[in-house]
Amino acid sequence: MGSKIVVAKAKLTSNEKEAANRAEVTALLIRVGFRVYRPEADCYGEDLIVRTPDADLRAVQLKATPDVNWKKYGGKSLWMLFPDPKSAGPRKWFLVPHDKLYKWAESEHGQAPKWKKAWHWPYIPWKLGKFLNPFEIKGSRRPGALRGKLRVGSKFFEPLPPKELSAWGR
Repeated sequence: MGSKIVVAKAKLTSNEKEAANRAEVTALLIRVGFRVYRPEADCYGEDLIVRTPDADLRAVQLKATPDVNWKKYGGKSLWMLFPDPKSAGPRKWFLVPHDKLYKWAESEHGQAPKWKKAWHWPYIPWKLGKFLNPFEIKGSRRPGALRGKLRVGSKFFEPLPPKELSAWGR
């Protein structure tokens, strides 16, 4: 019979964790009706762009745990996407506007000596979990959810005018 191969893997690197988290959450988002796009470059905190089942586009910063940082992410219309690292079974994932989470964190921790317009949680405590509950990614796939919401006219397929082409360096 065949022999069993056992591979012992050391602790994952931060890049490996990020890749595994991206794969896990991408599969979840697709299953519940989102579309997930990866920018060619990680600029301005945008790790992913997601289109919601209601056709809204969101620039997303992917994190391993809840995190806010005004200097890096504040005022940029970014959404934070992170799992509950301690959830049993399939992990819970949350998609929350950074600035809304920041304001909540500031109200809870803004007087703390360690508050530097940034806060990090290694896990989700009860109070934060209560705040995050409405932002948990839940649901099931809704085929046809975008029917009638997106329209592409025939002009979409026409060549760009020369002036617009030149703006793209062509």
